[in-house]
Amino acid sequence: MLGTVASRFEQHKRPRLSLIAIATSWLLVGGNFLSSLGLAAPATALIFLAASLALPCALVLGPGRSHCNLEPLNTRRARIPSPLWAFALWVTLSAICQQTETAAQNALVYLSFVALLALTAAWTSESSPRLLLRWMRMAAVVGAVGYLATVVVRGPGSSGFYASRTYGEIVWIGMAVAVALAVRSRAGYVVPLLLLTASLLSLSRTASVACALQFIALAAKGRGRREVLKVISFGAVTGYAVFLVFTQFQPLRNRFIDNDHEQIGGVVTGTSGRSRLWAIMWDSIRDSPWLGHGIGSAQQTIVDALGPNSVAHPLNDYLRIWHDLGFVGLLLWVLTILILGRGAFHRWRTARNDADCAAHQAALLSLVGLSINTFTSNSLVYIFVLAPVAVINGTSMGRANAEDSRPAVVLTSGKSVVPELKTTH
Repeated sequence: MLGTVASRFEQHKRPRLSLIAIATSWLLVGGNFLSSLGLAAPATALIFLAASLALPCALVLGPGRSHCNLEPLNTRRARIPSPLWAFALWVTLSAICQQTETAAQNALVYLSFVALLALTAAWTSESSPRLLLRWMRMAAVVGAVGYLATVVVRGPGSSGFYASRTYGEIVWIGMAVAVALAVRSRAGYVVPLLLLTASLLSLSRTASVACALQFIALAAKGRGRREVLKVISFGAVTGYAVFLVFTQFQPLRNRFIDNDHEQIGGVVTGTSGRSRLWAIMWDSIRDSPWLGHGIGSAQQTIVDALGPNSVAHPLNDYLRIWHDLGFVGLLLWVLTILILGRGAFHRWRTARNDADCAAHQAALLSLVGLSINTFTSNSLVYIFVLAPVAVINGTSMGRANAEDSRPAVVLTSGKSVVPELKTTH
């Protein structure tokens, strides 16, 4: 009888919701709303402060303890990569030396990523993956429907609640989650297809490429070697479909080609002025390639070269990190992404239930999307991008080597059979 009571008590426990809510809110709202109110910087500072204060408490209390109606945590979670801690230290030292507003803003975003990643890993429990992915998928669907409504009224590439470029910064995060949750049925393709359509109609080039690559991962629902052939076949079909859209859909074709007519490898393409910004960055990087010019200096370099009314970002955050933090900072960041990706891939291959498997796949796909988008955007200094990515990857790390207290989720005939847990529905 005591065992039955204890079992019922365990079933009524819930995961910690605060970080799940933060990730979902940023994915739903994006950056425009708070920026228009002048609240983006205060929100970033608040998130960093809250996560930094909560993290020591979470680490001191220990992962094995259970409190009140909260689920117990995982004692065997993955560790934060050492290069990321080194990157955080390097960022902090650079910000102290620079002492500028831009340096402080960029540093807060970088450090918030580190704090949220570590805190999420520490606070993730058994029901966290299922709840996080479902909430984020819902937010992604709402965002896609809202943006498509804007396209219907104003046309492709237009802006409404979401600016088209801002929507391109977050749509691939929703795609990572949607693909991970998709099952082997026609219905499983609906949400990823919706997000891919919205991405293409936003005319966001890099985001569309990232979403298309993530969409191909729908073929990799299994974890055996035969899945490689499925991915290649599905990738060929998806690639051909995207090529047809590119050649037949004039607005998207114009975005790729008809703007500044730059030649890259002998091919005429459109960089929307990025080639000039990248040239400025590269010339400055060569003056201090190893240690950089200090965090936040990239923006000032562009303003000095092009004037105060120019775009004040390099639109390539690999170049930003190299310029600001030197090759040392760039190497630490790249090593961090590679270690996180390798860990997520390994956990995906060895996950014991479908909920954890989906979380690990979402983490891997989010890193793929972030790495691609970073080539032509300012993703790494946007809290509304890094916060959801940190929570997704922290959730994956928090479920490393986890032992379940409840039966695993079983997929039958394309439908999820989930054990009774009202708080996660």
